[in-house]
Amino acid sequence: MTAVFNFLMIAGSIQGFIFNAATLLSRKKIESPVLFLNLFVFFLSLNNLQSWLIDKDFIPYAYYTIPFYVLLAPMFHAFLVNYLGIEEKQKPFFKLTAFVFILELVARGIVIYKIKNGALDSQYIELYNAIEDAVTLCFSVFIFYHVLKVLFRYQKLYASILTYDDLKWIKRLIQLGGVVLILWGIAVLLNFVSETIKAPYSYYPLRLGTSIFIYWIGYQGFFRFVILQDRKSLRKKIREASKTPESLSTHKKTDFKKEGRESLAFNKMNNYVVNNQKYLDPYLSLEKLSEELEISTSKLSMLINQLSGKNFSDYINSLRVTDAKKLLSNPDFEAYTIVSIGLECGFNSKSTFYSAFKKFTGQTPTAYRKSASK
Repeated sequence: MTAVFNFLMIAGSIQGFIFNAATLLSRKKIESPVLFLNLFVFFLSLNNLQSWLIDKDFIPYAYYTIPFYVLLAPMFHAFLVNYLGIEEKQKPFFKLTAFVFILELVARGIVIYKIKNGALDSQYIELYNAIEDAVTLCFSVFIFYHVLKVLFRYQKLYASILTYDDLKWIKRLIQLGGVVLILWGIAVLLNFVSETIKAPYSYYPLRLGTSIFIYWIGYQGFFRFVILQDRKSLRKKIREASKTPESLSTHKKTDFKKEGRESLAFNKMNNYVVNNQKYLDPYLSLEKLSEELEISTSKLSMLINQLSGKNFSDYINSLRVTDAKKLLSNPDFEAYTIVSIGLECGFNSKSTFYSAFKKFTGQTPTAYRKSASK
C-alpha cells in the first residue's frame, strides 16, 4: 500500500512539473491567473516531491523540510481573484503568507539549533512538526474562508465574468479542496492523539487527494482561462463585425407562405428570438421564452413543432449551429478555439455543442472548419 501511495505521489509531482513547463512555454505572455495557477501547481508538486523523498529516506522527515504547503491556499486565492478580475478590490494575502512562511522556517531553524546544541531533547522536533502543521492548517482554512467569501458574497464584483463563465468548475474545485482540508485536519488530529498512526503515515490519504488535485486544478484552471480569454476577444470581434454592412448574422426574417394565425404567431416568435438573439442565452428555456412572449408553454411548443418541424431544443440549437457555421468558416476567426465559438453561440458545454452540430450538419465542428478552409 505504501508503494502505491508513493507511486501516485511522485506521478502527481511529475505531472505537475510537466504542466508547468507546457503551460508556461505555450504562452507568449504569462498572464497573472496563469502565473498564480502555475505557482499553485508548482508548490503542490514540490510538496509532494519532498514527501516522496522523505518516504524514500533521502530527506530526514524530523528535521529538514520546507513548508511549501503554506503557499498553496494563498496561490489559489491569488489565481481566483485574478481570474475574476477583482485583484484591485480583493487583495491577495502575499505579505501575510510571506510572514507565516518565513516564521515557520525561522522557528524550525531555532528548534533544530537547540536540539543540536543539547538545549532541547530530540523528541521535541516531532512536537514542533505537529504544531507547525496545525498552524499551517489553520492558516489555510483562513484563506479558504476568504475564497468562499469571494465566490459567494462578492458576486457583484465579478458580474461581467458570469456572462462568460458560470464558475461551476471552480465550485467543484472548492468542494474537492474542502475534502483535502478535512483529510488534512484528520491527519493533524492523529498526530496529536494517536500512538500508532502518525506522520508520515497519517498523510497518505491527504497526499492521494493532492495528487488528484494537481491534475484537476491544473487542467481545469488553464483550460477555462484560455476559453475565458478567447470568449472575451471573440465577443468583441463579433460585435465589431456586426456593425459592418456585411454582418455575420445569417438569420433572415421568416415569412411562411402558409396563412393563418399560427404562422403569423410563429413568425412573430421567430423574429423575436432572432432579432434579439435570444438563442445565444445558454439558459433559454421554453418556460422562459413563453413568459417573455406572454403565451402558454403548450401553445408555444405546438407552434414550434408544427411550423419548424423541430422540438424547442432542436429549434434553438439549429439557430446556434447556423451562427457557429458562419464563424467556423470565416478565416477571421480561425485563431479562436472551437469550444469558445460554441459557447459564444449559446451552447452551455462542449459536448452539447458537438452533439448538436453533428446532428444538423453531419460533421463535427473540427471537420467542418477543416473542410471550410480548403
